[in-house]
Amino acid sequence: MAKLKVGRNILEISEDDLILDNGACYQIVTKMIGFGFNEYIPVMSKKLFKDLKIVGLIFTNDTLKKSAIEKYGDPTLSYWKFDVEKMKEMGY
Repeated sequence: MAKLKVGRNILEISEDDLILDNGACYQIVTKMIGFGFNEYIPVMSKKLFKDLKIVGLIFTNDTLKKSAIEKYGDPTLSYWKFDVEKMKEMGY
């Protein structure tokens, strides 16, 4: 597990967590914040996403893109995964 600050929240990230890139925002679809009527999916800032991508802490491949397209039916969507081992090495 690695810890990542997304907005005002600190999330524990595992290798199973996915980021949905829909072209407008980046949602960590495997996490939920809050409870009850106040429960929502955390949205990552574009700057944080870009920084993680440049350093190589997140990645995508054809399998992830295909699974996002199958689930949502939109060819512009893609999933991204976290490289948790690399995150731990860098102190996250």
